[in-house]
Amino acid sequence: MHRVLCLHGYTQNAKKFRDRTGPFRRNMRRRMELVYMTAPLEATVEFARSGSNEGGGGDPSTTDEEGPSAAWWNPRATPLETWMDIRHSADAVMRTMRELGPFDGIVGFSQGAGMAAVVLALMHRAAVVPAAEDDSDVDGALVGWARSLPPLRFAFLFAGFYPDAPQFDALLTAPAGDAGREQSSSARRLRIAVPSLHVVGIRDAVVAPERGRELAARAFDGSAVVAEHDGGHFVPCNAAWRNRYQKFLDSVGGAQ
Repeated sequence: MHRVLCLHGYTQNAKKFRDRTGPFRRNMRRRMELVYMTAPLEATVEFARSGSNEGGGGDPSTTDEEGPSAAWWNPRATPLETWMDIRHSADAVMRTMRELGPFDGIVGFSQGAGMAAVVLALMHRAAVVPAAEDDSDVDGALVGWARSLPPLRFAFLFAGFYPDAPQFDALLTAPAGDAGREQSSSARRLRIAVPSLHVVGIRDAVVAPERGRELAARAFDGSAVVAEHDGGHFVPCNAAWRNRYQKFLDSVGGAQ
């Protein structure tokens, strides 16, 4: 059985995401053991109410009974401040992976899919770029953390989007190499090689489906699969989708 870490959307938490993915959990219970974690930051009230697309929100703030209204990052005045939120959350995710792992895969929904992409990018860079050759403008401490983790084998990303941070772009850019050697931007792109299924809703009014396709195209290699459902901002799990998830797991092999 695959052990899988699950990252919720903006304003959600582990309990709320677990409750909302009940059909997915039940349908996949023989294939995946799902471990849910809560993001380390509190969602800002103004952002949670705004329904802004930038944060990948889409859920009303949680009630007291449902637990904290959490976020992987919040909107900040500068890209660097936003990245500091993302950095803090990436550190928390990787600590969870070390303490509760090893994990075979990762599930991300909405902002959680963006967070999963950041962690996957860190792990991919750690795997393909030797520490001694890495660029000084890349977050070496985070990449160093990633070097200590066993590789993930697959990712399910629902209603995801590409994190709009220059530091994320830097993670996906290969070192420049010798100063006199020129490389095209496409040649220097480090695309995440973990097999990934990107599920987008064509009626998603919170995170437009184009943003999920952009995440797959810009951050992942050719093994990424984009699949559409005809609904909105949720994880589909009828019989047809259950079969599709099963086939995706079959394609990556391993635990049954």
